[in-house]
Amino acid sequence: MMIRVAPLALAAALVTVAGAPRPADAAKARLHPSAPPAALGPTRGPARSPGPTASNPTKLGANAAVQFLRAGTLQAVTTSGGKSSKRAVAAAPSTPEEETATQLQKLLRGASLRRGVTGFFVADARTGEPVFAVNADDAMNPASNVKMISTATALELLGPGFRYPTRVLGRSPEGGVVHGDVFLLGSYDPTLAPEDFTQLAETLAAHGVTSIEGNVVVGSDATRDGIFRSIIPIEVIAGAPGEAPSVRVPDGLDLVTVRVTATTAKRPKRTHLTYDAQVITSDAGYPRIELTIGGTIGRGATSTYKLWTKQRTAHAAYALIAALRAHQIPITGELKIEELGDFVGDTLAGGALPVELGRHDSLPLAAIVANVNKRSINWLADRVVMTAAALARRSQPSMALALEEMYGWLARHPHLGKDSLLIDTGSGLSYKTKISTHELVSIVRSAGGFDVPPTRSPVAGTDLATAWRKSLSIAGNDGTLRHRFRGLDLRGRMIGKTGTLSTVVALSGILDVDPARPLVFSLVTNSDHLDKKQVRRAHEQMIGEVCRYLVRTAKPPAATFGQGSGRPALTPPTPPAPSADLHPATGAELPGAATDVDEESESEMSDSSSLDSEAAHSR
Repeated sequence: MMIRVAPLALAAALVTVAGAPRPADAAKARLHPSAPPAALGPTRGPARSPGPTASNPTKLGANAAVQFLRAGTLQAVTTSGGKSSKRAVAAAPSTPEEETATQLQKLLRGASLRRGVTGFFVADARTGEPVFAVNADDAMNPASNVKMISTATALELLGPGFRYPTRVLGRSPEGGVVHGDVFLLGSYDPTLAPEDFTQLAETLAAHGVTSIEGNVVVGSDATRDGIFRSIIPIEVIAGAPGEAPSVRVPDGLDLVTVRVTATTAKRPKRTHLTYDAQVITSDAGYPRIELTIGGTIGRGATSTYKLWTKQRTAHAAYALIAALRAHQIPITGELKIEELGDFVGDTLAGGALPVELGRHDSLPLAAIVANVNKRSINWLADRVVMTAAALARRSQPSMALALEEMYGWLARHPHLGKDSLLIDTGSGLSYKTKISTHELVSIVRSAGGFDVPPTRSPVAGTDLATAWRKSLSIAGNDGTLRHRFRGLDLRGRMIGKTGTLSTVVALSGILDVDPARPLVFSLVTNSDHLDKKQVRRAHEQMIGEVCRYLVRTAKPPAATFGQGSGRPALTPPTPPAPSADLHPATGAELPGAATDVDEESESEMSDSSSLDSEAAHSR
């Protein structure tokens, strides 16, 4: 008699048998602050004006009017004859705030920023009180600053310590032999790599498994049990002149077969190889990727081709088979597609109960999120928030579900609604995003744990805020800010998130120059005429003016910031945490790892959607 197990009963059985953490259990720990919006300080401004465009010349840097705090309100800089003047004659700045605002205004009207629209908002991190502002409530595109929202959402949904598990389930071994199929059960781990199957094989060997009489079973879901960034390195090595080159496929990976029509040139010259990959079915009914390599390779040359494939579950299954063989664990079968419920039912019908035979856990979510924000990795940002939302809801990953959770986080914490802003990705890799710098400051305050009312202990929220703050780049130290702000004494005194598109340069973060008065800021320039290097330099000069203002107005603090105040302290410079793009055992870079830049191009936008049609969404 065939037994089929209902999904809820199956989930309970797996927790009991395998001892695996249930994503929904982690989701129960999400926070739902009960404090009313008024208790969180003045993080919201007046109704936002329409988005700035070049057709509205009053918004351009050439006409910028910087506001500064005076007597509890924002006032415009006083200039001679300017539209922002409130007096008929020019007057020297009377306060440090006005002097700083005057310098900021000069920078905005300078050559680097005058042709674009810049939004700038600076506020007290603890109270939310504004300090400087220009176009602060205008809709801007902040590019990768959106990652601040998606990572805060993912941390709240799953917790900083959550690890994506990948397990091998099957019958208990008898005399070292597993009689029957084994199931490779993933959890949508976006960082799973071929090297991780070595750990799975090691744990199987540690459980006494010496051989498997069956297949490796995976579900029909293309991403749950598979390698999401499925890239197979193919090495082509020149042979004798006129002969075919030799080809190396990763050891034991039966998934790929190679047909070579290429030849080796008589002289060393530029290599011109062609690659054509087709998914076929072997005579035994197993999937294969048939790669045909043509063209020529220079004498003595070696070339590596990265074979991208959507055969994610097949890649994972054959990577496991190869790892098992490498650990002297033979397996009689190959790949089999079957749903988890059917596999469990078949095992129970055979008089056995599936148990956990092997396991691999990803790096903690806090480390993965740090890789997202510090290195600004777009595909990983999208995938982390999509999988976090899916695991919390016990659903399949989708951008629609992720956006629902992101908007939910915005509503619960900085109290921003859908009518206030527009996001359509978890990475910010979109030209549709609309968020004001005032709203971005509210987001930084909430995610960073600064908007917790003084009378209330942060409690569990502290761990989330600490993990999120540690995920930001440290100026002059790591991530996309590693080579920036070195002319200022900001090492460890500023953390932030950059953003770059062809029409966008952005930076939001926290300044801790005066420990008694940390500031939160957001600085975004949108323009069709961007010289990114010059704009970044002007942004650094603007932040420098704010730093000088803090030094001038600093008072001897009663206590070191973060001690005895119930408020978070910035993280001092430390060696970068293990990267989610670096394999924890080997230190090798994982497929699709980004470089230490924040350049998101339109070509990457199209590549992202073509790579993963299952997760495609509007850009």
